[in-house]
Amino acid sequence: METGNRKILVYQPVYVWLGIAVAMLLLVAAAYLLFESGKYHAGAGLEKLARQRGELEQRVAELQEENLSLREQTAVSQRSSEIDRRASLDVRREFAGLQDELLEVRKELDFYRGIVSPGDVKPGLRIQSVQLEPGSASGSVFYQLTLTQVKRNERYVRGIIEMEVEGLEDGKSKVLLFKKLAEDNSKVLNYKFRYFQNVEGEIWIPPEFEPKKVRVRLKPQGKGQPPAIEEVVDWPT
Repeated sequence: METGNRKILVYQPVYVWLGIAVAMLLLVAAAYLLFESGKYHAGAGLEKLARQRGELEQRVAELQEENLSLREQTAVSQRSSEIDRRASLDVRREFAGLQDELLEVRKELDFYRGIVSPGDVKPGLRIQSVQLEPGSASGSVFYQLTLTQVKRNERYVRGIIEMEVEGLEDGKSKVLLFKKLAEDNSKVLNYKFRYFQNVEGEIWIPPEFEPKKVRVRLKPQGKGQPPAIEEVVDWPT
């Protein structure tokens, strides 16, 4: 309605509320659409992640199985290598032992050949070897004599053995008889053989005595015996 130059506006609140309602509906619809869209994309993402997780778990299981297989192969290889190493050591030890045995056999063969066929060696009684080694106790000495008869083996040789140790005591020369150094100093060493004989025993050296040499004498007894012989051997250091 107009009065003169003025306009009169009529306020109608129903249109205002209707607009607000429409706006609210649009907002709700937009929120719903956003929710559904997010839900869809989230589900797809979760499905993809679940699939990737399953693939990774399967790959981890395969790698664990391969690792276990490699460990078993390594263990077998190590055991095989250890067996080969031990077998090689055993073979080396056995070979070394056989070489030592062969050397001993050759020495024995040479020894017997020297008795039966000594070549240009003068026939008769011989002191083949004199061996001295540390004994079972402090100050004790183990000795071994090997006596032989070469070329003339048709009869026995017999007699007594005399041994003495030459050395120093308080800076002065001194000679000690074996029978005084032996445990049973009343025992006389005898020999009787056709081809060879080993004589061995143990003596005790006084701590104040410094041995230098060993003198060995063979004194035959009886008719037709070879002449006496003597040999001096340095004391081993």
